[in-house]
Amino acid sequence: MTESITLAETPWGYQRSDELQSRFLAAAERLRQLDGWPNPENDGEHELRANLVLEGGGVKGIGLVGAILALNEAGYSLERVAGTSAGAVTAAIAAAITQRGLDMNHLLTHLRSLDFSKFMPEGRLHEMLDHAGGHLAGLMADAAILTNREGLYSGEYLESWLRPIMHDMGVATFADLAIDDHERVLADERRYRLLVYVSDITRGRLTRLPWDYSLYGLDPAIQDPVIAVRASMSIPFFFEPVHVSARDTVLEVQVPGTGATSVHFAEGRHTWVDGALLAKYPIHSFDHTNGAVPPWPTIGIKLSRFQTEYPPAGPRESALAIAVRCLKTMMNEWDALTTHDSVAHRTIFVDSTGISATDFDLTRDQQDDLFLAGVRAATQYVIDVAALGGVPRR
Repeated sequence: MTESITLAETPWGYQRSDELQSRFLAAAERLRQLDGWPNPENDGEHELRANLVLEGGGVKGIGLVGAILALNEAGYSLERVAGTSAGAVTAAIAAAITQRGLDMNHLLTHLRSLDFSKFMPEGRLHEMLDHAGGHLAGLMADAAILTNREGLYSGEYLESWLRPIMHDMGVATFADLAIDDHERVLADERRYRLLVYVSDITRGRLTRLPWDYSLYGLDPAIQDPVIAVRASMSIPFFFEPVHVSARDTVLEVQVPGTGATSVHFAEGRHTWVDGALLAKYPIHSFDHTNGAVPPWPTIGIKLSRFQTEYPPAGPRESALAIAVRCLKTMMNEWDALTTHDSVAHRTIFVDSTGISATDFDLTRDQQDDLFLAGVRAATQYVIDVAALGGVPRR
């Protein structure tokens, strides 16, 4: 399939060979007939709908775009979108596009406008991270910047780039991403198009936004989704974290076997960082917990490749070098071989072509390669799941 899909001036930014396009469209139609949701507001006509979960992957996020556009071409419309780290950026824009009923090809236009060079940290600490602690003696002077700042980069570029995009689509708060839930299936705090994962290193827990704003005594409807995305992208060392002021709150929590229990969350200043620290690929985000089969599936897009060779172990390293390796492990494909079969069947695996999450000097050619890798992966996925008769619901 490598030679069958190329960049092109089409609505989705690519084109397939005639033979592959024919197979793809036939598979999409088979999926619609066998796995589509019968829309009661459209005389029961079958429609392809899905929730979407996007893995984090730093600068590799353009690969997510290619996969989403191929799903869109197959006929899939999105219900809810979850993302972590770079996946949160793409998820936010995709959710806003869906909310406003716009063409999904706007996603490519927006992500192409992201200037990765403006993410490049100042100084040489990024070099230290890239080389996992090599030649530390010559780099420690530049690392001193972290004694006065919480990260090398403020994250302001991401906010200044993303906020106008969201505002142009009428999204300023999570309330602008609220969805209808006429059957009252979802809890109130979950009736939103977008879900963003962040790591709360003050409480030492995973935080799901807007679902968990109540744990901080905050109203989710009035919160800014751009701040949530900014927090989810705050890679430790690279970007300054996001701080949130929580109010004192007490919530009633249902505990199996004991009924409702009061849980106290104290007020204070909390620090949020990269969601990939605790949830790199939250594929179970929208699964029903009561055992019911959802009306449409959740499809995940994972920025991973199958590694066939591993280098020999290096010499003994310092504590700082070990910490750097821990960070790089967190941001890369540490869970590539642990995906359960049932999860694999609802996962699109995008080969990231050896690009690291922190390669901020990504060239246009590399972006194109990642984009086409996403298209190829989703194209093959549509063909494969059509042969299976549909996407597993859980």
